[in-house]
Amino acid sequence: MKAEAIRKVTEKVIKQHPKLTGKSPKISTPSPGVYLLLYSFSDDLPNGKSISQTIRVVADEDGNISKMSSSRG
Repeated sequence: MKAEAIRKVTEKVIKQHPKLTGKSPKISTPSPGVYLLLYSFSDDLPNGKSISQTIRVVADEDGNISKMSSSRG
């Protein structure tokens, strides 16, 4: 995946999840022409604990997002 496409996807993700500013994704290729980008961060909860979140983005080589989901765990 080209750096320009990664930047394009990251900008769209940061608009929805500002806490990812400055984070870079882990990129894998589940099938040719399709890329899976994983963004992870941790949120602090009011009781002093923290929760980790992962944003999963499926995009093509041009940086067009086909699916975005988030998980908490």
